[in-house]
Amino acid sequence: MELTAQHLEAYAREGFTIVRDAYTHAECDEFIEYMLDLQAGRTQVEGFAPRDPEDWNRLISRCCHHPMSLRWMTDPRLRQPIKTLLGEEADGVQSMYLYKSSEQRRHQDAYHLPGCMSAWVALQDVGPQNGTIHVQVGSHQKALLEKKDFRDDGPWQGWHPEDAFDKLFAQNALPEVAVEAQKGDAVFFHGQLIHRGGPILEPGAFRHSWAGHYIPRSYDPWPYEEAPRMRVSFDGICRFTATA
Repeated sequence: MELTAQHLEAYAREGFTIVRDAYTHAECDEFIEYMLDLQAGRTQVEGFAPRDPEDWNRLISRCCHHPMSLRWMTDPRLRQPIKTLLGEEADGVQSMYLYKSSEQRRHQDAYHLPGCMSAWVALQDVGPQNGTIHVQVGSHQKALLEKKDFRDDGPWQGWHPEDAFDKLFAQNALPEVAVEAQKGDAVFFHGQLIHRGGPILEPGAFRHSWAGHYIPRSYDPWPYEEAPRMRVSFDGICRFTATA
C-alpha cells in the first residue's frame, strides 16, 4: 500500500486521502463474517461478551483488542503510509468496528485522542444510502479544540463540545464534502479534521467499516484519560502510557 504524490498532496491540502482497493473483497468479507459471529456469540473471545441481537452500536477497543482488529491495526501494509503521514513510526491506540453509520455530530478525533490520525476501511460500499462520512475540507489546518478549552478558565467554558464544533465549523467557513468509498478502500484522516456522520437515506442499513487510530511513537502525554492507555507498535510490542 503506497502513497503517491497525489495522495500526499490531497492529505496536506484537504486533511484526508483515499487509497482505492487497499484490501481485497475476500478480506473484507472475512472481517464482516468474524464480527457478525462475535456480535452473536458464535465466536468466543475473552473480554467480548455476546451482545443483544439488535445491538449494532460501534465496538471500540482500547486496552483489549479482539484478534481480528489487532491483526488489522498492526497490518504491515499500513505501516509505511501511517509513518509517512505522521512523520515517524506509529503506535496503534484504538481500534473501532462500525456495523452501521451513526450520524454522529461534528468532532475532531484529536479532541478525544490527542496527537492521533486514523485509517478507516470500507468493508462494503459506502454512500448516501448507508451513511457517508462528511468532512470539512482543510479544517485540519485550523484550530483544534482540546478538553482544557472547556474548563472554567478556558475559551469555550460553558459550551457543550458538540455545539462548539458546530460553531468552529461555521467560523472556519470551509466547504464540507461527503467521502464515498468502495469496498476495500482505505481512507486516511488527519486527527484535526472536522467530520461527522452524514444522513442515512435507508435507516437501519448496514455500513460495515473498521478504523484504527494511531499516534507518533514519540508522543507520550495523555492528560485527558482516566486510565493508562495501551499502545501497540507494528512490531507487536505493547506498552502503556501513564496518565498525567
